[in-house]
Amino acid sequence: MWQKGKEMTLGDVAKNQVVKISALPLDETLSAQLLEQGFALRTEVALAHKAPFNGPLAYRLHNTKISIQRSVAEQIQVVGA
Repeated sequence: MWQKGKEMTLGDVAKNQVVKISALPLDETLSAQLLEQGFALRTEVALAHKAPFNGPLAYRLHNTKISIQRSVAEQIQVVGA
């Protein structure tokens, strides 16, 4: 279990754990796509579903669910909410 305030990636989040986005990927194109989907700095996000076999991850944010690839989730830095 991680502690509040400890930095981790969105890929490390446990199911239903609420975190805030602290940094987006360095790739500007990818960051722009994530911003369009609602993944902005200081946004509260919670893991809703994990697909089997290292599939995509579905997150709850802004009263909706959005799926992203695990490799993308591992590039988004988060801190405990």
